[in-house]
Amino acid sequence: MTLVTTSRRSTPVIRAIAKDFAFATGARYLPRGKHGLREISGEHDLFIVFEQQKSDILMTLFKDGERFLERLVKKHETGIREGLLTKGIRTSDHEIGLILDDEKCPVTYIDDVEEGLVIAFDGPQRRCMTLAFEKFQR
Repeated sequence: MTLVTTSRRSTPVIRAIAKDFAFATGARYLPRGKHGLREISGEHDLFIVFEQQKSDILMTLFKDGERFLERLVKKHETGIREGLLTKGIRTSDHEIGLILDDEKCPVTYIDDVEEGLVIAFDGPQRRCMTLAFEKFQR
């Protein structure tokens, strides 16, 4: 099962993004607290960490305990969902889509996006969120 968590010292915005992303993907959300990455990687093959990176938010996917994919969230928007809840994510990033696509997290690909890479998803309580990001290189 996929796990979504935050950095140890996260902000309310990062926690909200992580919780809503976990809800949309059918993953488990874990408030990081004192849990180390080694401890988490021992229990989960795939997990995602949201953390503050200067003025942006970094989304890192870990697979088998190793950094696998990183995206820098340049902009995030939270809105009110109109209509029915859609489980899963809508994205223009095919790399993330291929990793997350399973029976718990259906992925819909959107290709007519002007801003580059985008993930959109529905959270609980009629929230919807859109993250615009770019590939991150260390």
